[in-house]
Amino acid sequence: MEHSPTHDMLITMVTAISAGVILIAISKLIRTSAIVLLLIGGMLLGPEFLDIIKPESLGDGLRVIVSLAVGLILFEGGLTLDLEGYRSASKLIRRLLSLGILTTLLATAVAIHLTFDKPWNISFLAASLVIVTGPTVIAPLLKRIKINTKLHNILHWEGVLIDPLGVFVALLFFEWIIGQGSTEVLSNFILRFISGIAIGLAGGFGIYQLLKSRLIPEDMMNVTSLALAVLIFGITDTLFTEAGLLAVTVAGFVLGVKRPVELKQIRHFKAEITDLLIGMLFMLLAARLKLSQFSDFGWQGVLLVAIVMIVVRPLNILISSVGLDFNWREKAFLGWVAPRGIVAASMASYITIRLQAMGRFEQPQFIETFTYSVITATVLIQGFTAGPFASLLQLKRPAPTGWMIIGAHPLGRRIARFIERTAKLPAVLIDTNPRAVNEARNDGLNALILDAREAEVEDRDDFQSVGNLIALTDNEELNVLLCQRWAAVVGRDHVYRWTSGKTKAREAQETPGRAVWTGLPKPSLLSAELQRGEASIIHSHGDIIDPGNLTTPLLAAQNKQLIIDPGAAKKDASGQAQGERLYLRREADYLVRSLRPELVTRVEAKDIDHLFEQMIEIVIRLFPKVPKDETLSELQEREKSFPTALGHGIAVPHAYSHALESRVCAVAQIPGGVDFNAPDGEPVRLAFLLLSPTGDPEGHLATMAEIARLVVDKQTRQRLMDAEDPADVLIIVNRVNTLLSQPPGSRSGSSSEVAKKR
Repeated sequence: MEHSPTHDMLITMVTAISAGVILIAISKLIRTSAIVLLLIGGMLLGPEFLDIIKPESLGDGLRVIVSLAVGLILFEGGLTLDLEGYRSASKLIRRLLSLGILTTLLATAVAIHLTFDKPWNISFLAASLVIVTGPTVIAPLLKRIKINTKLHNILHWEGVLIDPLGVFVALLFFEWIIGQGSTEVLSNFILRFISGIAIGLAGGFGIYQLLKSRLIPEDMMNVTSLALAVLIFGITDTLFTEAGLLAVTVAGFVLGVKRPVELKQIRHFKAEITDLLIGMLFMLLAARLKLSQFSDFGWQGVLLVAIVMIVVRPLNILISSVGLDFNWREKAFLGWVAPRGIVAASMASYITIRLQAMGRFEQPQFIETFTYSVITATVLIQGFTAGPFASLLQLKRPAPTGWMIIGAHPLGRRIARFIERTAKLPAVLIDTNPRAVNEARNDGLNALILDAREAEVEDRDDFQSVGNLIALTDNEELNVLLCQRWAAVVGRDHVYRWTSGKTKAREAQETPGRAVWTGLPKPSLLSAELQRGEASIIHSHGDIIDPGNLTTPLLAAQNKQLIIDPGAAKKDASGQAQGERLYLRREADYLVRSLRPELVTRVEAKDIDHLFEQMIEIVIRLFPKVPKDETLSELQEREKSFPTALGHGIAVPHAYSHALESRVCAVAQIPGGVDFNAPDGEPVRLAFLLLSPTGDPEGHLATMAEIARLVVDKQTRQRLMDAEDPADVLIIVNRVNTLLSQPPGSRSGSSSEVAKKR
């Protein structure tokens, strides 16, 4: 059936976009390079086979689509520029980005010229396209073969940093070549080059200033930055033909270097758009390829690709590693593994299409055929042989045993220190709080400001030794998400999470990550206790410490093995505990620490204000620095906004005071009662006045929670109201809190029963 040109264009674009994204998703699922699936998929769906994707139906529109897509891909590449990574890179990586690029360029150009007798300008242009490896092919390969950390870091950073540099070199040669039809070759080239750099710098700084000035609505930042990148490309290409790609790449570099606050969000958005563009672009470009152009490449093409793989790359490594500490096995592996990726393919097709449109160059398809041949050979051959080759050379790293701790708070830091210094295992702390991370670094710990949910985290050098995770955030749902995210990386049996223990047994069993320290409160609360000296960490070197209500075993280390939540210590023949252990001891409960007999009184009050005045005066007798009027005013204001009556005759007025260094709780028995406008209408007969230091919200809320838990039982409330002696109030509080702090299975009676035993 005959189809209209519009119908063919629609089917072509719909198929290219949908199939491209689906194939990229599949490649990420099976952890392989997307380029292989996209090449195969594009050729199968193209005119050579199924004839569903018809690039020729787009006419000149294909060139526009390719130009814009490549421009946005390069803009995204500029955003990911990591100067910090380059500065921290080893000397070999810096040489690969300078000497290595020059060696690959010269050696490949000579090989092309001698093998195919191509002019030097075409030889250098084609050679410039294969100097890049690229993270899109290196990352899945490294995940799969798991080589030692040293080589992993080199290949990873080479791929990340050489991508934008390689594009820059290719653009320079392209700009040089297209200017050769003019009598003023050098001036035109310089004009394009300078204009591309200048407009790119201006555009990049312009976007940065817009973001910095907050002139763009927050929900429009991503799409606006995308539109501005397209605008930079369009303006430059309109004013100076073929300079648009250079300009948009430079604009991305500027944003990547300036690092605006919104950069992380923009990167995420651009990465998603780039996946869509790469999928669509590759389907369209692969569909253009014909089997005949590869068969016409002939034995000379096979020889040329072999030279690039087994002569040029090893030569690059040999020259770059002169005088550096690398043995022959490491050099051999680095000399073999250098798969080319998506940027090389995109640039090759873009340049080929542009040269074909100009009609001034003989056989411009050679550039595309050569580049795709190198890509296919390196991805397939090196991809399948890299693992066995690494095993043969004994370069694979052992199973990772390190630990990632989510939460750089004091509790997380103590745990990391024990793991590193006692268990002798690598540990890295992750937190989005810069202050907590800086404090961890000041303690000599490896800490990073990152969100552990992000996909790119596992590709960083710091995480190659990570084989276990402990999620120690206050948010139990986030801890579950983190375990789900990392269970796929380190294994379901190697992820742990703090939880309050309130999850139902069935839900806990189905949720990834073993729940640990369920009897402890939130990590931030424990961290605050550690900072205030209300809790302590005990490092046992063999002494047996029996866990009690206030002492919890956290970790045990023996023979470079770590046990989380180890339970009671096992004794060896000498009666000592096996291995070293880390315990958390909480000195006492919150409410008990806040109470004193002198703070318990019996009063008669005519109203709330009168009650507050009397209770504040009791506090001031022990803590004279507490400002009476200021505290009274805060209590009155809070009572108006948030009434503190709990019902059943109980109220918990509370406030913060900068004059206090620890929490104080005064208790007033009010036989005649005071009207607090309680929800149940009962007058208040027992009031707990809680004053906490400014900046102690965790302890403040925890103490209020303990008070609420204490008075939930009717008989306990009555006994507190009727107690004749202030010391009796403290005894009741102590005994009930002791009961409630025990594990559910060990409680011998109700709180009211305990309250009776006095």
